[in-house]
Amino acid sequence: MTIRLLMLLFTLNFIAITSVTAMEFKQAYAPISVGKITTFIPIERAPDAPVYVSVQPSDAGDKLVWSAVDSAKFYFIEQYINGKWEMVNANYQGTQYTLPKSASGVYRVTACDEYGCAKAKQQNRVVSEPLAVKAFYTNRSQVDDYQRVSLSWEISGAATVSITRYEQGRKVESWLNINPSRGTLTSNVRSLADFRLVAKDFNGETIARKLRIATLPENPVKLQGAKGKYTQPLFHSGLDIVSRSMLVKRGSVYFSTHDGQLMRYSAEKQNGAAVEWKKSWSLKLDGVVNNAPVMKADKLLFSVSLRNGTGKMCRVNASTGGEKECTEIKSSALIASPLIIKPASKSTESLFSRAVSFVSRPSSQLIEGVYLFRRDGVVEILDPNDMHKEIRTFGIPDFRNEVVSTPILISDPDNNFEEHFIVEDGLDVIGVEAPKHTLQQSSSIVEAAREWFNGNEVQNESEQSSDTLKVLWRKRL
Repeated sequence: MTIRLLMLLFTLNFIAITSVTAMEFKQAYAPISVGKITTFIPIERAPDAPVYVSVQPSDAGDKLVWSAVDSAKFYFIEQYINGKWEMVNANYQGTQYTLPKSASGVYRVTACDEYGCAKAKQQNRVVSEPLAVKAFYTNRSQVDDYQRVSLSWEISGAATVSITRYEQGRKVESWLNINPSRGTLTSNVRSLADFRLVAKDFNGETIARKLRIATLPENPVKLQGAKGKYTQPLFHSGLDIVSRSMLVKRGSVYFSTHDGQLMRYSAEKQNGAAVEWKKSWSLKLDGVVNNAPVMKADKLLFSVSLRNGTGKMCRVNASTGGEKECTEIKSSALIASPLIIKPASKSTESLFSRAVSFVSRPSSQLIEGVYLFRRDGVVEILDPNDMHKEIRTFGIPDFRNEVVSTPILISDPDNNFEEHFIVEDGLDVIGVEAPKHTLQQSSSIVEAAREWFNGNEVQNESEQSSDTLKVLWRKRL
């Protein structure tokens, strides 16, 4: 009798415990029987998102604030005491909670629903500084080829932060439970989109910021009219071409597009005549080429403008588009094409004529190299054999606007054929001296003749000492 009574009490206790557990969480899986085999498929699942808890200490205690988790029905609130987590509230349904001043100071909040709770994880942060949005930016102003864009933020003093995507004025997607300090998220954009960030402090005050992201054009070029009798190899390409980037060289056409590609089109010929133009290669860049590339031997050199206002120079194999090599990123955009300067070789005739004519002033030759004209007016000269090696850097004084066109090197017949650059400076055209090596010559005809007959041209070479290039003249366009 006693044994039966004990068994009955055990059974009743088990049922009671099971009933309590069933009241807290429902079964998250449904049994499915196929023949003699029974499997379980999920019908619901517990929240899996971590809860970011912001804590503001005060004389009244610690105020906890967090963003609501979409699938959560209630939250566990715990504090860390003597090496273990102690439950403060096991069924809290709000998003703010104040603990007494005597609380431990280390907390965690876990999202739960009727099927269970997310994995408990400490995510709290103490906030004391004022609310400020330090940065809200994107990796590009237009989506990539997969319609994706990444957004990043850095914020101080926020209790909660949310980001919402709008397309054509309609709310499409929201991120409510994100890191209130800093983070990055990726979104797929289907049409012109606005991303709105809202940062909220503990008193409910908010700061909002907005970013606009464009999609790739579906049909960037509308072809209208007749092609005509002239050869137009890109007429039916449907490409959004940067017109100033066109380079025709060695029977091929090189150009860039506004979506950051560099391409080569070549002609298929029959009996020496072009019958069809086809793409030979295309190269995807992280910026846009805004002026025509430059050909040097088998290499194609070009400037790349990046979307964040910086730039770099690159070169590739002109035939294949491979072997890409780029300089480090410059602090200012590179919109102008690079210039390759190679001084004319010296001749014995010029040496003899200088000697017999008693020329005492220094003669000059240009500094050889690849010239990069930055948008901010700084001129960098790179080693033509090693594009990572900088030879000299010069500034243009009284530079007023921006270099957006490729400068031209000319010889001035009215000034003893001295070379200088013509540079567009906004509304002005300016003449800028070209940097030179200075060759100090002998002032004596005897010394000059001795150098001539001995076959030794003794020169003390010194580079232009100034780090600025003189503006020789300025004309308004």
